[in-house]
Amino acid sequence: MSVIGPLNGVRILDFTHVWAGPLATRILADLGADVIKVEAPWARGFANRPQGATTRVEPTDDHWNRQGPTNKLNRNKRGLCLDSKAEAGRDVLLDLVREVDVVIENFSARAMTSMGLGWKALEAANPDVIYVAMPGFGVSGPYRSYVAFGPSVEPMCGLTSVMGYSPGEPRVTAMAVPDPCGGVTAAAAVVTALHRRDQTGRGGFIELALQEAAIALFGEYFLLDQMGELPERMGNAHADFAPHGVYRCQGEDAWIAIAVQDDAEWATFARIVDADWCADPRYRGLMNRIANRGALDARISAWTASWDSIALAEALQRDGIAAGPVYTAPELLADPQNLAREYFATLEASQMEAVPYPGLPLKIDGERGKGYWPAPRLGEHNREVLAEVLGMSPVEIDALERDSVLYERPPDA
Repeated sequence: MSVIGPLNGVRILDFTHVWAGPLATRILADLGADVIKVEAPWARGFANRPQGATTRVEPTDDHWNRQGPTNKLNRNKRGLCLDSKAEAGRDVLLDLVREVDVVIENFSARAMTSMGLGWKALEAANPDVIYVAMPGFGVSGPYRSYVAFGPSVEPMCGLTSVMGYSPGEPRVTAMAVPDPCGGVTAAAAVVTALHRRDQTGRGGFIELALQEAAIALFGEYFLLDQMGELPERMGNAHADFAPHGVYRCQGEDAWIAIAVQDDAEWATFARIVDADWCADPRYRGLMNRIANRGALDARISAWTASWDSIALAEALQRDGIAAGPVYTAPELLADPQNLAREYFATLEASQMEAVPYPGLPLKIDGERGKGYWPAPRLGEHNREVLAEVLGMSPVEIDALERDSVLYERPPDA
């Protein structure tokens, strides 16, 4: 069972959690890989208590199968839930390693080794396997044991130093940007390693540090620092363009982003605005506009305030001015461009209503992916995976269930 795509025939054992790792394996599953999602019994919280909550729930409530992030990041995967700390559970996992092409995880640097599933153990079980480890700071160096999440890695990759609206106000993005950086990089690394294995016949150990995946995005800032020009925190402004910012529009919390790069674009923009202040000498020439960007932004904000953000963006784009509405979630889902390109994938299952999810942001030969299915319920494919991949009999699988190695429901807290 897999999506029709270029990675059909590739099997991946997925130990990832949170965002960075699951995003990587979702991309690979969207491309057709058979991804077996391995979860601990308590990975989605406890049966009588939702993850992160202090209140208890009714025993019949399967909240663990209705978590938004889980359902968003694990589509097109098969679900296997077992206790890897049990000897029989570890044996099952090593047996699966012998049958897969890739093993991927984003635990701390010591976690897999402590479970007896580090690189040496996996290589001994399957010399052809590709093992991808995604710890926050790598498997060596003084920070190797640091616990890492996107918001804590973000300041340590340099991004926070250029985020904010004033020199004394650094900000994190609140989006944990290193996570998707790591996820996309890991997906590319897997495809690269598979290509190398086709050429050399060798698997290998891929080490991907979340911090380094994010640092790779900020090359120009390092160059500026080497030149003695420390980047400024400028909010939505741009060092070389003016006007450049986000401006309030008509309605509650409605905004538009506008970027004018040069004097020719400014002449077009001024013609559209058609206001006396556009002829102010302070705004004549790019350098003058940069020097007086505060006053200019105030003028533009007063003008955009009477416009609908989507209508204004369309009007500016018609004349070649870079502009875009700051979409709310409903506006994004209704965006005609996304609808025309069928970007969103609507998935439905017994544990969730029909909901649109972000699709794969690429098309191959005009196709974005065929045969998507929803994220698995906890342990949904236990029997299928063990029977199909390992050839285990119903009696053997029954024994694992009886010995509390396999789970389809979390334990109580």
